[in-house]
Amino acid sequence: MDLDDFATRFRSDIRAQLDWACLAKVHTRVRVEVLTRDAAKRRLADLFTVWYADPAGANSSWDAPDSRPLSVAAAARTLPSWPEERRNTVTALTQAFAVDTEPLRLMLPAYRVDERRCVLLDGNHRAVAAHRADADVHLSLCSLSGPACESILPDLRHYAAPLS
Repeated sequence: MDLDDFATRFRSDIRAQLDWACLAKVHTRVRVEVLTRDAAKRRLADLFTVWYADPAGANSSWDAPDSRPLSVAAAARTLPSWPEERRNTVTALTQAFAVDTEPLRLMLPAYRVDERRCVLLDGNHRAVAAHRADADVHLSLCSLSGPACESILPDLRHYAAPLS
């Protein structure tokens, strides 16, 4: 999969503030990981959402001072504190995923910050709900690999390495 394929598949669904022109300029690569069973569950839990908490653990925005990004696992644990619409959507999806007897197939777009950390660009609700439901997941993670630069995605300011 290249950047054009990625854009064709995901662009209309991605609401994160991704700068597509900047992605093309930095020659972004796409990496696809396909995982099942426990490996998929572990990877899903470690993905970062575009949801944030303040130091007290309350809902926050990406640009608020001291906000920190939440992993799928952390977001699943703190769901009661989130906005009602997000909470209701995740709860409904969790209930649906919990009763499904077939493996849940998730194809998620992400931005790869480094070898282990990826920020979800879409599918945050589905990812958190699958984690909460402890669903058997077949995960296809399609991640863009480029610099951790907030001009590409403002959320990346939380992941950029400090200058030495």
